[in-house]
Amino acid sequence: MENPSRKRILLQLPYVLMLSINLGFIAFALVLDTPANILEGLIRIITSRAVLVTDFMELGGVSATLVNVATVGIVSIISLTLSKIKPSGAIIMALWLTAGFAFFGKNIFNMMPLTFGVWLFAKFKKEPFATYALASLLVATLSPVVGEFTFMGRFSIPLEIAIGVLLGFLIGFIFPPVTAHMVRMHSGYDLYSMGFAGGLIAMIIATSVNSFGFDLVLESIWSSGNNLVMGILLYSISATLIICGVFAGDPKQNLGEFKKFFKHSGRLITDFYFLYKNSIYINMGILCASATSVTLLMGAELNGVAIAAIFTMVGFGSFGKHMKNVPPVVAGAMISAYLNRWEFTFPPNVAAILFSAALAPIAGQFGWIWGAIAGFLHVSVALHVGQISGGLNLYNNGFAAGFIAMFLLPIITVSERMKKNHED
Repeated sequence: MENPSRKRILLQLPYVLMLSINLGFIAFALVLDTPANILEGLIRIITSRAVLVTDFMELGGVSATLVNVATVGIVSIISLTLSKIKPSGAIIMALWLTAGFAFFGKNIFNMMPLTFGVWLFAKFKKEPFATYALASLLVATLSPVVGEFTFMGRFSIPLEIAIGVLLGFLIGFIFPPVTAHMVRMHSGYDLYSMGFAGGLIAMIIATSVNSFGFDLVLESIWSSGNNLVMGILLYSISATLIICGVFAGDPKQNLGEFKKFFKHSGRLITDFYFLYKNSIYINMGILCASATSVTLLMGAELNGVAIAAIFTMVGFGSFGKHMKNVPPVVAGAMISAYLNRWEFTFPPNVAAILFSAALAPIAGQFGWIWGAIAGFLHVSVALHVGQISGGLNLYNNGFAAGFIAMFLLPIITVSERMKKNHED
C-alpha cells in the first residue's frame, strides 16, 4: 500500500518542482551578481515598455532576469495554490510559459493588472476563479500593453500608470471570452492558441492607437555571450526533469508510460499529465535538452527569447508535444530560415524555428511532410506579424501559427481526400 504522505507529495509535485526551480534561479542569480546590481537591473526591467523584442538579460542583466523569472513564477504558484487549483497538463504548461516569457517582456508589474482583469470577469460571471485559471496565467501574453501605456512618456506619470493599469483590467476582462472561440478557428492544430487570441487583441489595440496618432515603436534589444551560463542552467533543468520523471513513483511504470506519448498527435486538448502523470517530466526533460542542443549546434545565442522558446517547448511537453511530432516542424522551419534573406542565426530566425513547434499537431496528425511544410511557412509569417500587432503580443508565434493552421488545414483535407479516392 502506497504511503499517504508520499502520495500527497506526488500529487503536488508539479508545484513543488516548479517552486524549487524558481528558488534555484534566485540562488544562481546571487552567485552571479550582487544584490545591489540585481535590484538596479530589476528596476530597469519593471519600468521598461517591454514590447517586442525587449530581452531582459540585455536590459537588466542575467541575475536580475533570473530573479524576475523567479518572482513571476512564485507569485503564480502562490495564486494557484491559494485558489486550490489542482495541477493539470495545461496548468503545468502555463507555469513554464509564465517563467519563460519573464526572460523577455513579462514582469510582476505588467502582468498583474491583466490577471486581475480575468478575476473580475470570473466575478462578473459568478463562476469560480479556477474556471479561468489558465486564462489568468496566459493573459500575460499582452503584458507589453500595460508597459507601453504606463511608460509612454506623453502624459504625467500618475495618469500614464492609471491608463496602463485600467487598460490591463479591461484586456484581462475580455480575454477569456475571446480565447474561448480561438480553438474552433484552427481546430486545435495551433498549440499556442491563446497567443492567437492575444495577437488579435493586440492588433485591434495597435491599429486603433496608430489611427489616432500614437505610434508604437518596436524594440530590438537582444542579449549575447551567455551561452555557457544559460547552457549549464538549461541542461541542469533537463537532468532534473528526467530524473524526476523516472523516479517520481514507479520507474518501470513511468518509462512504460513515456512510450505511449508518441501515439498522440498532440492536437488540443491532449493533457499528458491527466493521461500519464509524472512520466511527463521525462518528455519535458528530453525536449529541453533537445531544444537547447539544437540552438547551440546552430551556433545561435541562448538569449532571452530563445530561452523563452525552450521553456515553451518544455511546458508543452505536458500538453501535446513530444519527440515524434516536434522534429518535422522544426526541420521545416530550419530549412526556411536557412534559405531566407537573413542570416541563419539571426535571432528572430532562431526564435521562429524554436517556436514553430506550436504546429506539432499537424505533423502528429498528418505526417512529417505536412509538418515540415507547416514549419517552413511558419518562419516567414512569424517574422512579420509582430509589426501587425505593434509588438504588444508576446506569444507572437502563436499568432503566426494560427494563420498557418487555418491556411493549411483546408489544403491538407482536400489532399488527403484525393489521396484516399485514388487509393480506392
